[in-house]
Amino acid sequence: DEGDMKKVMSASDDGYAYVKQRGIYSTYEQKEDGEHSKTIYQTSKGIYNTKDKSLYGNTTQEITSEVDNKNYKEEVNYSTNISYENGQVQSPDSSLDVSYVNLIVDRLKEIGKLKMKPGGDIKKFDQPSTVGYKLTELEFQSIINDTLKIQFDEYGGGSIALHIDSKHGSKQILEVSIVVNYKKRNDEGKLVKYISQIHTSFDSHQGNNQDARQEYIDFKAQYKKKK
Repeated sequence: DEGDMKKVMSASDDGYAYVKQRGIYSTYEQKEDGEHSKTIYQTSKGIYNTKDKSLYGNTTQEITSEVDNKNYKEEVNYSTNISYENGQVQSPDSSLDVSYVNLIVDRLKEIGKLKMKPGGDIKKFDQPSTVGYKLTELEFQSIINDTLKIQFDEYGGGSIALHIDSKHGSKQILEVSIVVNYKKRNDEGKLVKYISQIHTSFDSHQGNNQDARQEYIDFKAQYKKKK
């Protein structure tokens, strides 16, 4: 239930929760000299305050590229502190593009209404357990794209996976993984392939009770200092 993020994130008793997110955004475009691929890795971590839906933390962006599996390049584009309020992510340095920090997990709607489909993946015997949902285009639009607002010409499929630690009957969500494939036409009218992955992981209730509130205060102070 989107209204109970404190439980989903295993937040501390006073409502603070550690969140780590790994976003992987890949583009594949066919050109005369072969396939041009580019991947943006956006790694973010911080403390989420479930009371006012804010977060303070930091993020790092790395970019890799290659042409026809050759000329591999890798660079760290930036590292910066971030704040998240009213659904908006900001950096103290306004020149940096932090739009790839997609803290979507507090705005996912209607996951609870998804039903397992034939061929859906559920592992009952492993710890942690994984429950996977394949998304139709309609489900993707209503559950995920209402927030991400991805523009596309062809939907290639998407999924949500919940990694759950069911030991001791706690049913703690360890990670929420979202993957979507789509194609979009470039300025020349050619279809370009995109694969977006957003993996969001959480700490335990016990861990959040120990550290989360103080870390939130520290991250917030760092952000304000650099602003």
